[in-house]
This record gives sequence, C-alpha cells and structure tokens, in this order.
Amino acid sequence: MALAALLLLSCDEKKNPAQTPEVTVVPVHDIPNIREAHGIIGDGSSMNVIEFINDDGDTLYINKSGQDVMGGLVVGDELEVIYNITKEDVFASVAVNLTSLQHIWSQRGADGREQSLELDSEGRASTYNMLVDYDSWEVKDGLLLLHSPKKLGDEGPAVVDTFEIMQLTTDSLVLMNGDLVTEFARYN
Repeated sequence: MALAALLLLSCDEKKNPAQTPEVTVVPVHDIPNIREAHGIIGDGSSMNVIEFINDDGDTLYINKSGQDVMGGLVVGDELEVIYNITKEDVFASVAVNLTSLQHIWSQRGADGREQSLELDSEGRASTYNMLVDYDSWEVKDGLLLLHSPKKLGDEGPAVVDTFEIMQLTTDSLVLMNGDLVTEFARYN
C-alpha cells in the first residue's frame, strides 16, 4: 500500500508542466559565420553554384546545396542572399531574386474586384484597390518587408508588415504572414 502511494505521488510531480524556455530571436547579422548580402547573379552560375557579385564588386561562389533561388537564377538579376561560411565551403540558406519581385502582382479580393501590389526597382511599393497602403519594400533576413506610409501627425514609427516568401516564380507570388497566406499572380 505504501509503495502504491509513493508511485502515485511521484506521478503527480511529473504532471506539473515544465517551465517554458525563453526564446530569443537573433537577427541573421548577429549569428557567427552567417552573412546577408545584396548583389547580382554572375554568368558563372550553374545548377549547383551561384556566382554572386556583391555591391562592393567582390565575387563569391555560393553552393546552393539543394536550396532553390526564389524567383529563379537569371544572370544579371539582383539577388539578396543569406549564406553560411564553413571551413569547407559557402552554402546558401536563403536566396531571393529581387528582379523577379519587381512587378505588378494581382489577386481577386473578397468582393471579387481585382487588387494589385506593385513593387518597383527603386524600392517603392504601391497598392491598388487594397485595404492596406504600402509605399516601400525591401528584403531582409529572407523576408519581404512592406512599409506603410507614415501619416502626418503620427507619433509612432511607420508600420512594417513582414511576409515569408513561400513561392516566387515568373507568374506567381505566395506570401505568408502568421497563419494568413496571400496568393498573387502576374499578368504583365
């Protein structure tokens, strides 16, 4: 009987939920051996390697290691890449073709009307028939950041919506923000 009571007590102690560990988000640029860079895709690129020419003119050969370039690997296109430097090689973890993002992306809204998001080569964003307004865009840490214009008299900073790029092809853009997935098509 005493043994049964001891077993029950020990089981009750194990049922108490463990303390949830505190999670700290570390920006990519703060992680050792991880780099983020902007540049263009060079003509020495192949199926497995990106010839990357950064904004300073330095050339780097980055192993794709099975990682697709979101938007395709097109010589001369702008590229934002996050890569990892090891003793043996340089590996891409995220690569986004910025030139492929620079278009007018459209979708049907809930009311059936066409809505559009335009991303231009100067980093400006425009929305048409959408509930939200954006005036600029950028890719940081592999994420698409859409900035809303700051309103006159607003005390706080401008609003920035962050989207994970789930798919980017010549005619399709799929973005995710939390549980919300937004699909756009390109007709131009």
